[in-house]
Amino acid sequence: MSLTYCEKFGFNASRIAERLQWLDLSANDHATAGQLQQDIITLHAAAIVDEFYRWLVQIPEARALLVDDELISRLKQTQTQYLLSLGVDFNQADYFESRLRVGQAHVWVGLSLSLYQCAYRRLAELIFQHIDCQRDDAPILISFLHKIIALDMSLAIETYHLTHVQTLEESLDRSQRQQKKLRVAAATDSLTGLANHETIISMLQEALAREERPLAAVMVDIDHFKQVNDTHGHPVGDKVLIETARRIRSALRDFDDIGRYGGEEFLLLLNGANATTAMRVAERVRQHVAGQPINLQGLEVPITISLGVAPAHPGETSGELLKRADQALYAAKDGGRNRVVMADA
Repeated sequence: MSLTYCEKFGFNASRIAERLQWLDLSANDHATAGQLQQDIITLHAAAIVDEFYRWLVQIPEARALLVDDELISRLKQTQTQYLLSLGVDFNQADYFESRLRVGQAHVWVGLSLSLYQCAYRRLAELIFQHIDCQRDDAPILISFLHKIIALDMSLAIETYHLTHVQTLEESLDRSQRQQKKLRVAAATDSLTGLANHETIISMLQEALAREERPLAAVMVDIDHFKQVNDTHGHPVGDKVLIETARRIRSALRDFDDIGRYGGEEFLLLLNGANATTAMRVAERVRQHVAGQPINLQGLEVPITISLGVAPAHPGETSGELLKRADQALYAAKDGGRNRVVMADA
């Protein structure tokens, strides 16, 4: 169920009473509201509205919204009904609801707040012109008219304010989402969706700086990948990279990290892994990749990987750790590929 405008803009009974108190509007003003309607508004509403629209169409911004005579005719009828309800039962929620609805309608059609305020000043002036200053109750009518106009304008302005805030919040939210996308894009390898080289190195450096728990770096290389490209072409090679990355990721633990180091090489960060655990995880990765050929629309491409495992030493830099992992990787390749080799201590 949709919210009423009073609910949407927070006008419960206490806030309605507060707004009326601010404007010194009380039950004593109902009689004045009736007198204003009977002696002024009812008699002169049509003339006031006609004169108001003659003035309004001269303003370029307003004229751009008043696209044809049929629309103007409908708006005049609406404006007349508005005047005939001005001040009537002003302390009721229905009155606040109708005034908030008017403000929201102005926002929807694109009427600027500044033009609304200036136009209402002109409308008020036209109403005042029909009050005979010689009347004994003229000061009372004029005072009430000032207050009820202030009430109506304040309610319309509420809608402009909240809509503006919501628009800003939506704009900020879109901006934040876009910035997040840009940050993710800047940190991600566009082909595999893994962390890119810069990001995975940064993650390694941060992990080494913490020194809170064991860490092992694993360098991974796809065996004979150049042959895949030469035989089947680079589009197939790209698909092999994507599927290999997926298989490696799925074989890791949830809290391990993986990035594309470059070309057909990947860097794994096994968080909390000692030498024994690192070898076990690396072997699981190797088996998962080599378990079955990669099927690409009927083309089966057998793939294996070589892995070099290097548990981090206390105080070791990222460069030193990567060098040992890389040396272990080359030992795996020299040893026949499709194997895991532990780095020298």
